[in-house]
Amino acid sequence: MSADAGLSESSVRLVTQFVLASNQFTHVRCEFCKQYRLNTSEFDVIATLYRAGDVYEVTAKELKEQTLLPSSGALSNRIDRLEAKGLVQRRHDTIDKRSVKISLTEDGVELVRQMYPKFFEQMSRQFSSLEPSEIETLMVLMSKMGA
Repeated sequence: MSADAGLSESSVRLVTQFVLASNQFTHVRCEFCKQYRLNTSEFDVIATLYRAGDVYEVTAKELKEQTLLPSSGALSNRIDRLEAKGLVQRRHDTIDKRSVKISLTEDGVELVRQMYPKFFEQMSRQFSSLEPSEIETLMVLMSKMGA
């Protein structure tokens, strides 16, 4: 890349490396979720509910804020599909009837319990070529970048 374009060669290489790494992680996530007949957004929803604690329940608003989904419409679509699969259920809050609570069903809890450790084991393999100190440095740098 020429200096005239205002971009340094190292900037171009760095961006390219981030894009390649992102694509690799996306591919691994997609392939993992396919094994369980889920897409990555559906897994994101049930994993978020699982992290909510013993009740495995949050409001739809909280779920939207805690997932990577771009809109409440996208979230509603995922909830519909997960509900059809018997993994989540909706209910209106007993106090605030406008608020909808989303929770994992027993089947949903069981599925996440099976998937969660395997998911992080598989994703962690992406870092197998790094030393522990390099992983720590990477975490610090990513944090500085706001990631």
